[in-house]
Amino acid sequence: MNQIPQNHDDDPAFQNDDDGAIAAVNDGEAWANADVDYPAARRDGDYAAPSSLLVRPTMPLDRAILTDFLDRCMTSDPRVRYGLGKKVPRHGAIPGQEFTEIDCSGFVREAIRLATSPMAKFPDGSVVQHDWVRNWNYAPGVVEDGEKTDNRVRIAFLRPQDSAKGVGHVVLLLNGMTLESHGGVGPNRRVWSSLSWRHHSHVYRLD
Repeated sequence: MNQIPQNHDDDPAFQNDDDGAIAAVNDGEAWANADVDYPAARRDGDYAAPSSLLVRPTMPLDRAILTDFLDRCMTSDPRVRYGLGKKVPRHGAIPGQEFTEIDCSGFVREAIRLATSPMAKFPDGSVVQHDWVRNWNYAPGVVEDGEKTDNRVRIAFLRPQDSAKGVGHVVLLLNGMTLESHGGVGPNRRVWSSLSWRHHSHVYRLD
C-alpha cells in the first residue's frame, strides 16, 4: 500500500513516483491549466461572458450533490487518485469504474456540472476556469473567507506562476473545508486554514 505524502501543501500538483508524475508532467501541465478539450472558437462561444456585467451572478449549487460526488470518488473501489491532466471521460461517469484518476480542474468542473440544474457550462483547466469566474463577475473575496462556516460555496485558484511547478490549482470551499483533487491523494477534504499556499490564492463566492 502506497504511503500518502502529507507535507506538500505548497505544491498541490505534487505526485510521487508511484502516481506516474515524472512521465507525464509536460503533457499533463497543459491539460491541467487549459481547457484543451475544446477548440478556442467553441470555448469562446460556449463560455464567454458579456464584456461588461454590472450585476454579480450567482450559481445555485446543490451542496449535497457536491459532497456526494466527492464522497463517491473517495470511497470507490479502486479509490480515485490524482492524475495530472486526467479528466472524467464523460459527464456523469462513475468514479472507480469509468475513471480512476482526476486532476483538480477536472474534479471541480464535474462537481459543478453535477450540482447545477440546468447544468452550468463550466469549462476545464484551472486557468480557463479562473478567467471564466472573473469574466462573469463573480464576487471576489479574501483568503480568510474560505474559513467561514456560512454554508456558502466558494472557489479558490492558485495561479501557475504562484505554484512550485507552474501547475495551477483550483478548489471548492464549503464551511472551512476544501472539496478538491490534489497531488499524492486525489479527491479529498482539507482544512482551508491549514494550507500554506492559500495565502497566494484568489477566492470568489459562487452562490
